[in-house]
Amino acid sequence: MKTFATIILLCIGLASFAQEPETNDSLKTGKKAVLIMKDGRLEAGVSSDNTFNPDSTKGDTTRIELKNASITIISKNKSSDSDWEDGDDGEDSNESKKYELTWWNGIDIGVNGILSGNHDFNLSGSTEFLEPNYGKSRYISFNMGQVKGRIVSDYVGFTMGLTFQIYNYKYSGENEFAFAGDSLFSVPSGDKNITKNKLRASYIGIPAMLEFNTSLDPKKSFHVSAGVIGKIKIENMYKQKYNLNGNDNKASIKGDLGFNRWGADALVRVGYGRFTLFTQVGLLPLFDNDNTDDVYSFAAGLFIKI
Repeated sequence: MKTFATIILLCIGLASFAQEPETNDSLKTGKKAVLIMKDGRLEAGVSSDNTFNPDSTKGDTTRIELKNASITIISKNKSSDSDWEDGDDGEDSNESKKYELTWWNGIDIGVNGILSGNHDFNLSGSTEFLEPNYGKSRYISFNMGQVKGRIVSDYVGFTMGLTFQIYNYKYSGENEFAFAGDSLFSVPSGDKNITKNKLRASYIGIPAMLEFNTSLDPKKSFHVSAGVIGKIKIENMYKQKYNLNGNDNKASIKGDLGFNRWGADALVRVGYGRFTLFTQVGLLPLFDNDNTDDVYSFAAGLFIKI
């Protein structure tokens, strides 16, 4: 409204000025008023330069002709998505854009399981008893502390951070685990009516990831992240809930339980905008025991960016 009122007043002023008697040659050429509008606001004032030629490529131009005067209004367009390409919004804005196009901080949630020594699902022989119930085996990780180094603007970058992983392997109640030194066994549960039969392992790790974005607008970017996570086991537990002779019982065992202390994962994330899927596969054996062949962890699911 302020801009509209300004234009009206200027038109009235120029119209009255245009009706004054001509006293010299300079009035014969007429007067020009130029208003430059940007995002609906008045940005520039008045010019009497008769040779003014506005650049129409920078916005819409409106010309108002009076008897002996004219008004040229140049309306500049609002910022477009291409501003993501410019990188001229200052250091703070530039840093913010960098991390809007970084795909580490957040939560991975999904299913986890165990693969054979060939990294397939064909567990057999000494490892068959390790196959979990996939419908109930849940994985979650909390990813934080992202640090990104740009390689090609934000199209290609290298990211590191920190992760806290929790694997839950759930099993039926027909058998239960037994531990002896570095060995892991499965034995019949007998008279126990087992309602919870779970192995849990938790890790803390550091990723090294390469990230690729197809656009500098995070809402329109198809992105891929791939790399490795080196990690160390910080906790593991075997937990049971069961009924025996009419009595409800809980039992938990903490300790080494034959798990490998060290771990490494290959991780891939693929997504468009904020929708991102992940999958990761263990590169080091899950267990370090004497009586089973090597098996490897895996997890897959949804990444929620924070």
